[in-house]
Amino acid sequence: MAEQRIWPQSGFLAAAARPMFLLAGLWAAASVALWQWAPGLMATLPDPLMWHVHEMTFGFGGAAAAGYLCSAVSSWTGRAPCKGAPVAAIALLWCCTRIGLLTEAVPAWATALCSTAMFWSVAALLAREALRAGQGWQPVFMAAAMTGGVFSGAWILEMETGEIAPAHAGLAVLGFAAFLIHVGGRMVPAFLAHAATGAARRDVGLPRWLRRAALAAVAASAALLAAGAYSAAGAFLVCGGLAMLGFIATWPLAPAGRDVLLAILTAACLWVPVGLVLWGLSLRGIGLGPAAAQHALVMGAMGGHVLGISARVFAHRTADGLKARAGVGMSYCLVLLAVPARMADMLDLAALLWCAGWLGFVLLMAPHLGGPLPRPVFSGSRS
Repeated sequence: MAEQRIWPQSGFLAAAARPMFLLAGLWAAASVALWQWAPGLMATLPDPLMWHVHEMTFGFGGAAAAGYLCSAVSSWTGRAPCKGAPVAAIALLWCCTRIGLLTEAVPAWATALCSTAMFWSVAALLAREALRAGQGWQPVFMAAAMTGGVFSGAWILEMETGEIAPAHAGLAVLGFAAFLIHVGGRMVPAFLAHAATGAARRDVGLPRWLRRAALAAVAASAALLAAGAYSAAGAFLVCGGLAMLGFIATWPLAPAGRDVLLAILTAACLWVPVGLVLWGLSLRGIGLGPAAAQHALVMGAMGGHVLGISARVFAHRTADGLKARAGVGMSYCLVLLAVPARMADMLDLAALLWCAGWLGFVLLMAPHLGGPLPRPVFSGSRS
């Protein structure tokens, strides 16, 4: 029935996925453009490099994580996604943080407070929805949001004083890598299995221990990185990447070859083990430098996941499931091409491709972020 395919709410603030994914896409382009082509503005910041890393993780990635969690909560509670004023408050706090980081008129403590409040508001909304539903508690995501808020706020204060620990950038990237393994490692194979046909559609008993092993390896590498044991951290990153690659190899991958949305998410998942292995090798003095290797995770894995998931929010809803809007594949190709360009230190080309891809994607997304809210938000209608 039609009423089973939409939630009883509509408009731009009907779910956090709408404003937060739009903001994530806009900031993906704007933050890179500022970093690459606005040296005068960057020179006024206390620590331009750490601003860049912070904004690509807690800015770009944080907006996307907030949009996903506050919308996916409906899958865990059975209630409609968070809407209205709470969603607007999260978006406002996120915007205030970005403005505060770019102007000296806002004290660092106020900017840090806004950032922490944004992440903690996400955790509070997850708790509120679970409490009202009597089910759907997600302590892992709540703890991750609260930890991210503390980390982001502390980072902003440290940028002001110039006392940022060298490992902070790496820890932020690893935190989001773990988030992608935890979320993408469950969501993407489920989408693939649903789209598969015949014997491939049956539950093949995925070896989830490989995903858990990848998460454990990332956690161990984070602890070693914080302790300054870079070579040992590199070894764990390589092991984690290989475990995740082994897990992906067990998925029913055939549907990704005939569906744009699944192809984007599958490619994004593949960038996770590639990025972990490249970064691990770099910490042991092999191959790329650590910064170039980290971009495989931030641009390839995180960028691909954000684009792939947000494209599902405004995709065509058909009897055969979600179908990508025209142009989504081209936008992703531009974003994808930016990754090897950045890893090869072709900085202007990488920035141009990345910004063009995200701006094109935002133009595709923006007209479809109003009206009734589909149910479910991220997948096709369920019977």
